[in-house]
Amino acid sequence: MLPPAPASVYKCESTSESAGNHLPSPEGGQIGHLQLNNSRFHSTITVLKRHNPDTVEQPLCLECMRVLSDKLDKEAEDVNRDIKAYEACLQRLEGEAQDVLSEADFLKEKLKIEEEEQKLEAAIEETEKQCAKLNAEMNELELKSCRFKELEERYWHEFNDFQFQLTSHQEERDAIMAKIEVSQANLELLKRTNMLNDAFPIWHDGEFGTINNFRLGRLPKIPVRNPGL
Repeated sequence: MLPPAPASVYKCESTSESAGNHLPSPEGGQIGHLQLNNSRFHSTITVLKRHNPDTVEQPLCLECMRVLSDKLDKEAEDVNRDIKAYEACLQRLEGEAQDVLSEADFLKEKLKIEEEEQKLEAAIEETEKQCAKLNAEMNELELKSCRFKELEERYWHEFNDFQFQLTSHQEERDAIMAKIEVSQANLELLKRTNMLNDAFPIWHDGEFGTINNFRLGRLPKIPVRNPGL
């Protein structure tokens, strides 16, 4: 009888490593990714190594072989993409290296930039001075505006007081004028009044003169009435 097949003959990777599909990252992180792909590639190559050389060899099934082949193809594609990306970066760097300035040109550019920087700093300083001047003028105008507002408010208060006093004087004048008119009417009435006539009215009653309605004298033909006695 043949010995039973061992429970684990071949090395196996973790689920996270077998299921991971990593695409190449941008140029900044491609070196570490390439190292990771290379390590995974070598670990996959050694996946068929047995733990114990004394154990009996067991062939891979078709399904496992297909999965392993697909995985190797995928990792080979990732490595090829990384190689192409590195070649593109290398070509770009080589092209940029041709545009490197010489030391004299670099110093000229540096001096030019420093002069521009000094001009900009001077312009900024001048602008700050103008800004400070404008701020001072604005503060002064704000103070004047506050003073004008106070003067305007005081003017309107005085104007309202004057209007109130004027209205009071007009009402007082109208009252005095009304009193004067009444006094004028009473004066005219008093001018037409005779105190003696009011106190001792002198008139006549037929053939007799009267004072306070009393007859003066008598006649033989006309007898005196009782009220006249």
